[in-house]
Amino acid sequence: MGNVFSVIVFFLGVFLMPVAAWAQTLHGITMEKSPLLFQLDLQALFIGSSLILLLMCFAWARALRSYSMAILTLYFAIKSLDILVLNGFSLLGVFFTYNHQLLKTEGVLFAYLSNIILFGFTVNFFALKKYQLSSHQLMFRLSFIMAVAVPLSYLLDYAAARLLAQVLTSIGLIVLLYIAKNIPQNRLSIIFLLTLVVQLSFNFIAYLFNYWLFSAEATNFLAMLAFWLMAVMVAYLMGRKYYYHLRDEKLSQQQVVASVKASDLAQQKLLALQEESQEQLESRVQERTLELNIALQELEAVNQELKEKNTLDELSGLFNRRYYDQKIMAEFRRSRRNLTPLSLVLIDIDRFKLVNDNYGHLIGDQCIIAVAKMIKSLLRRSTDVGCRYGGEEFCLILPETDDKGALALAQEICQSVREQQIFADELAIDLTVSCGVTTYQQEKNVTPEAIFASADRALYKAKQAGRDQVQVSLLSEI
Repeated sequence: MGNVFSVIVFFLGVFLMPVAAWAQTLHGITMEKSPLLFQLDLQALFIGSSLILLLMCFAWARALRSYSMAILTLYFAIKSLDILVLNGFSLLGVFFTYNHQLLKTEGVLFAYLSNIILFGFTVNFFALKKYQLSSHQLMFRLSFIMAVAVPLSYLLDYAAARLLAQVLTSIGLIVLLYIAKNIPQNRLSIIFLLTLVVQLSFNFIAYLFNYWLFSAEATNFLAMLAFWLMAVMVAYLMGRKYYYHLRDEKLSQQQVVASVKASDLAQQKLLALQEESQEQLESRVQERTLELNIALQELEAVNQELKEKNTLDELSGLFNRRYYDQKIMAEFRRSRRNLTPLSLVLIDIDRFKLVNDNYGHLIGDQCIIAVAKMIKSLLRRSTDVGCRYGGEEFCLILPETDDKGALALAQEICQSVREQQIFADELAIDLTVSCGVTTYQQEKNVTPEAIFASADRALYKAKQAGRDQVQVSLLSEI
């Protein structure tokens, strides 16, 4: 803002110094010069100050990269030439010809051309082509009329051509006033409106000068004064535009900074919310994982219990027939793969039917339980498997056990049952068992069924030989 005020003050200094000099010369207060010298001084001052104005406008347009300022520079250049022509200075006369008709057309051409450039500045400055297309079209028509009036001025005398140019200029200013008034909510339209009012007022004063037949020097002085006053106001208009541009840019930056801060704050809140949600999620996952682990443990316990129920005999506590069928097949394959012996011992309680008939089935069940406990106690290896095959019959699977080891275990079982009495409901019952032993030692064409059949044949021999003993059967005897 300080730079804008500095430019305006400089403009005022440059403009008011020649105006004050012209006023003193016009009234003859301090100078005593001839009219010709007076006219030459005015032209020299005007040309010098105009060149300074044009250089400053050009530098401003280049520094700000403003297309509107470039158009304004061109307008001031053409308008300066128009005023110089009014004072008798002619470019055609200096460089080409002194033809009176061409010189008359030259002055009118600069007047119309400056107006057309002013129209172009208005269109660009307020973006009328984008926001007010009807106003843009109206100004285009006026520009066309002024362009047509240039060759028409060739047919008129100088005074009539100048009067026509002033009339069309006034009409153009009135149209610009109308357009500036209808520009909605534009901060610069009021300044531009005042500039047009001042320029139109000077045009009205020029009409009065022509009507009252003022001297040419007075009329030229009025044109120069109007030019410089308009230059000051338009320079102020551009300064205000630059100031508003800087202010809007600063506000935009502040809004961007505020938006970035708000975005950062929102992002921090979002991150905090995400962290809280993540913690809650992790807590819930841990809870669900714990619940799932507990459920899996319970399920595993149930499955284990179900597996035990499916593989254990409820009465004796030994494995059942189903487990025997699975285990004998697995051990048979392992024995054949590893070339190790596999023994099988069948145990049957002697005369168990008499126990059931004499003491009842409950006592019989207690006898089965007692024999099963005794068998469990004598199976010292974890790989040995005891099964209740059915009724009072038991079966032992002995992996990596030869015939001697199996025979020794069977004899120990017979002896233990024989030597211990079984007490059931305060009754002492003497029991004996018979055992059949067989051993698989990689014989050909042997199956688990054949092994069981061999052990069963040995058990039958023990029964036939008087019970309470162990018999061995060889697979080669099958």
